[in-house]
Amino acid sequence: NYIYIVPDDKLIALKMASHLSSQGGITNTATGVEVMELTDDSLMERQKHQALLVDLEAKKRAFTVDVPTLPNDVRDALRNMGLPVRLFGENLANIRDRLRMELARRQVLQEGQVPSMDVFPPAKAPVKEEEEKVTKYTRAPPELIDAREAIAKFSLERAQQRLNVERNRRIGSKRKRALILSSSDNMVPADAFEKENQDESVEQVNRLNDECAKLYKSVGNMALEASQYGDARALSAICTSRSKVSGIPLIATGSWSGIIKLWDASSPQLDLLSEKKMAHEDRIMNIALQTPENDVTMLATVSIDLSAKLWKITSSADDEMKDSDGDASSLHIQESAHLKGHEARLCNVAFHPMGAHVATTSFDHTWRLWDVETGKEILLQDGHARETYGVGFHRDGSLCSTTDFGGVVQVWDLRTGKSVCHFSGHAKRVLCAEFSPNGFHLSTAGDDGTIKVYDLRRRKQAASIPAHSGLITQLRFANASNHAEYLASSSFDGTTKLWSTRNWKMLSTLRGHEGKVMGIDVLDNGIVTSGYDKTLKLWK
Repeated sequence: NYIYIVPDDKLIALKMASHLSSQGGITNTATGVEVMELTDDSLMERQKHQALLVDLEAKKRAFTVDVPTLPNDVRDALRNMGLPVRLFGENLANIRDRLRMELARRQVLQEGQVPSMDVFPPAKAPVKEEEEKVTKYTRAPPELIDAREAIAKFSLERAQQRLNVERNRRIGSKRKRALILSSSDNMVPADAFEKENQDESVEQVNRLNDECAKLYKSVGNMALEASQYGDARALSAICTSRSKVSGIPLIATGSWSGIIKLWDASSPQLDLLSEKKMAHEDRIMNIALQTPENDVTMLATVSIDLSAKLWKITSSADDEMKDSDGDASSLHIQESAHLKGHEARLCNVAFHPMGAHVATTSFDHTWRLWDVETGKEILLQDGHARETYGVGFHRDGSLCSTTDFGGVVQVWDLRTGKSVCHFSGHAKRVLCAEFSPNGFHLSTAGDDGTIKVYDLRRRKQAASIPAHSGLITQLRFANASNHAEYLASSSFDGTTKLWSTRNWKMLSTLRGHEGKVMGIDVLDNGIVTSGYDKTLKLWK
């Protein structure tokens, strides 16, 4: 054995070289020690090597690590560490083993027996020049600019009318409360004092409350009035006309066989008025009716055949008016426009309150706005990360709401084209969106069986209703003739339910379909539903 005696200055240099050798390569030169940096590949290999060492040491210790046994405790521990609660294909035992391994790995790194991966700096990525973030706008076509101007004018007039009505109601409510307080102070019965001092606004509130009480009583007693087989396959969509068509309250249905049928809602047996066979090449997903103007009612349908269609419904009293099969019919259905442009199956359709435009949603993550008269696409709007499904318009015509399979609800301002707000309260897919006639609330529902009600003034959730045990297919507010005092919902659990819009409590449950309820709409004196059992039903 030999003992080498090294001077102090050389010993210091050797120690520095030993320390630096862990960070790079060493080359002896005539002047001293030169340190060379390792390449990126070498650093990556070193990191992989250190990770393997940590895993080997962790596997040795894993058997001695104690982990919780209850599933809830295991999930809480993983959440606290920022790890997934469950990976695909894992059972409870696999989850506990993964937690045990992670705890052992952290013990090894904490004690420092094996160098941590953080000791070695990651490979330096090439420096990229930061791109300047600029908001870019696309010039709107003339048709869209004209449509936005018309929508702005229309919505401002409607909003003024709606707010005047709401303002009068609130004034009446405040005066009514003040009269009740005054009667208690004067020791006079509230009814007598109110009759002596009430004005027109208070009378309006009293009349509205009386009508609401009668409506809730009749809704609670609602029963099945009529039932009719609608098709050989499931009736996937149903809608009603807000006003009478040729003096008839109209019901329209669409089926999986691609057939459109029109029914008389006033008849005891739901008489068939007209039908259009082979309206689409595949299943009809949804259907919508436009308020009639100049005795011409427009009907819109969407299908999974990648297309939407507009139809004219006209009176066919003349002998020459026949349907496509040559049979006489009281109403005639004629194709007006074929809307093509979506790159995936279509899901939903809705007419704008102004009547000049129609919106469609699709699995291609977009929704589009079409001109009813020309059939041209005037707006293609993206903004959803998942498949877009539900669509609904504000009664003023200023806003449009769309929903997607990611649980996101977007609210768009049609006058500017901007997204004014979004909501993400649902846990699963959101399939429908409906604005309340008072203009202050937006109700949504979907796969999680709950109805969410959002306050558009505060942009917050106002109510969450655990409505159904299955998927909710559609929502509809009561007509203006009933002051929108209730909300109707249909579900795959086979039921239709009615909810008070004053306190969001359930008013009634309607059972009659043998299986899933696919759609729902409201009439002035009742409700119509369509089901997977191929029937449509009228409730009064």
